[in-house]
Amino acid sequence: MVSSARQQGSLTIRIEDQDHSRAIRAEGELDIASAPALERSLLRAFESGASSIVLDLSEVRFIDAAGLRTVLWAQQHSRDAADRVQIVAGSAAIRRMLPS
Repeated sequence: MVSSARQQGSLTIRIEDQDHSRAIRAEGELDIASAPALERSLLRAFESGASSIVLDLSEVRFIDAAGLRTVLWAQQHSRDAADRVQIVAGSAAIRRMLPS
């Protein structure tokens, strides 16, 4: 397993690669300042050829409109690419914002 982590403002993004899957774990606040970094991580995951991508938001304490837009973009991109992304939303507030 290969892993890396980086801090973008109040958000930590951890990337874990194993075989043909990639997990992107976000922790902290997903907002206008940190959403572009998460979007870049997701774009790299889509371009990597990973057959499965997990976007783990279970440790996200706050999400604003920019963060939500990034998550919805990932969800739509996943649908367009044969549902390669699984989104794990920890808090009930974040789960309510995401369409099923």
